[in-house]
Amino acid sequence: MNTFSQGLLGAHPSAWRKLVWGGAAAVMAIPVTLRLTVAEMAWDGFDFAVFGAMLLLAGLAFELVLRFAGASIWSVLAALLSIGGAFLMVMANLAVGIVGNEGNPINLVFFALLGAGALGAIAVRLRAAGLARVLTLMAAGQALLGIALALGGIAYLPVFTAVFVAIWLGAAALFRKAARQAGQWMA
Repeated sequence: MNTFSQGLLGAHPSAWRKLVWGGAAAVMAIPVTLRLTVAEMAWDGFDFAVFGAMLLLAGLAFELVLRFAGASIWSVLAALLSIGGAFLMVMANLAVGIVGNEGNPINLVFFALLGAGALGAIAVRLRAAGLARVLTLMAAGQALLGIALALGGIAYLPVFTAVFVAIWLGAAALFRKAARQAGQWMA
């Protein structure tokens, strides 16, 4: 591990865990504060429960990747990027919908893309080299989905698609670097 990696990760991966779980608590505090101070914030108990469950699942996903992909700085950053991207996609889809509104059945395809990524992560046993490949395939799927929907007349979708393709490819590159560092990469 180089000096840069040691400085960021430190000797204790628990520092990353504290950062992620503390960050999740801070993110949860945002809608709670808004609900208490902004009259237009119309979340009810169910909305808070769903948001809390999303944060819990994101934190647990990070824990799994940290344990199985290795504690290199590159796998940690890749996990943060990929899990954060998935969180944002789910949040956008549940809040307002990516295509039309949140009730549009086309939006289920975005959940299917994330589900395929999760199954792929399980299939590669959360190993960094395999996760790099899974995220590259997710980027390709995201691009194809974006192109198909843009051809259907949804004007804003290319920007949305480009952002998520960049997130998936960025995380894939970081996992690839982690795999090389751990001697997992075979190409």
